[in-house]
Amino acid sequence: MLRTPAEAIVSEEEDVVDVPTLPGPPPNPSSIPSVVRAVGNLDLDLRVEELGFSKKTEPNLNAIIEFLNEVEIPEPLSNNLSGDPQAEAWLQLLMTLVVREHGHSSLPISSIEKALGEKMNREDADLEIFLDRLWIMGRLERIYGGAEVQYSPNPSWLESQ
Repeated sequence: MLRTPAEAIVSEEEDVVDVPTLPGPPPNPSSIPSVVRAVGNLDLDLRVEELGFSKKTEPNLNAIIEFLNEVEIPEPLSNNLSGDPQAEAWLQLLMTLVVREHGHSSLPISSIEKALGEKMNREDADLEIFLDRLWIMGRLERIYGGAEVQYSPNPSWLESQ
């Protein structure tokens, strides 16, 4: 009796081995509803708005700095290995504002320095070393490209306290 490849696997010695059957009913592609739409007919902005996402806006760094100057000093992060829990709390607050309010995923080092340099008591190389430590620890992602290096927060780090 001849078998199809789906029914049997033939080994090098020409022995026939049965293939185990998969659990459940056989696939039925006709049970999946089809969505037919003309190419280019989808309004992405309207669809994104329906889902409740906010549009990506350009962060106004001066307004963010003004907000950071008015807000209470954040609590230092607990269970922290970065060496400076207070500076990390300021950075977490800034990144939360940029990600959640403006829809951006990262900030360049110069913007971080402008917004938090004095609050974190770090500038230039010191700030880069601090950000690199957080990158090594997995709390930030380093993004290359464009005019300068940018850093993006790890979502689990944004939620930690």
